[in-house]
Amino acid sequence: MRVTIKPHLKHYFGLLQQQMECDNPSEVLNYLLMDLKLKGYSFLADYQYVPQVQQPVSKPQPLPQDDIVQNDDPVIKRLSALLEDF
Repeated sequence: MRVTIKPHLKHYFGLLQQQMECDNPSEVLNYLLMDLKLKGYSFLADYQYVPQVQQPVSKPQPLPQDDIVQNDDPVIKRLSALLEDF
């Protein structure tokens, strides 16, 4: 996870970094978060997970062959005859 320190808090984290003799502000943030965790603080205490249930997508039913309108075009008949012989 990536966390960005807001510009107005960089000075505060810089001072904490000097006091704690850390190499960068990320170490300060990690220390503060671990300290909260050790003291029993939970960031997810009030969060209730509600899974998103996706409804299955119904597949369209194929049309029965009897419902298809038969085309009596002579060109189509000749092409279908050629395909059958192929």
